[in-house]
Amino acid sequence: MVENFNLDVLPKDADRLMDELADGHMVIARSKNDFLYVVEMGGEYHLFSHASGSPEGGRKQISKDEKGTAIIRNAVNLADTLFKAEFDRDLSLFGVMASAEEGILSMFPGDNRDEDGEIEFIIPNKEKEEL
Repeated sequence: MVENFNLDVLPKDADRLMDELADGHMVIARSKNDFLYVVEMGGEYHLFSHASGSPEGGRKQISKDEKGTAIIRNAVNLADTLFKAEFDRDLSLFGVMASAEEGILSMFPGDNRDEDGEIEFIIPNKEKEEL
């Protein structure tokens, strides 16, 4: 089980998106500053939409049938980027969404679309300690 919450970048691959949902993870599709959160619960897809900075959002449930699955798979074509949130199921779903959005915006602020596609982790140089 995960230690509370993990956020990862996903490739734009519909099969991978569906695998992540089947594994109980949340998939987040970002298009500019619009976010679509998708999670599978109780045999249905639950979709939550939010525009960054907006006090309101939307919610919709879609049946997990052929038509509903096609709609979810199409998110790959509509999104600029996809992310996966892996979280403990006892956490608040809305808290997970808020944390995911905050994390995404901190890593990819959206100011430079070319650089937002990559994350570079830099470890500062440490001076060698003399023994």
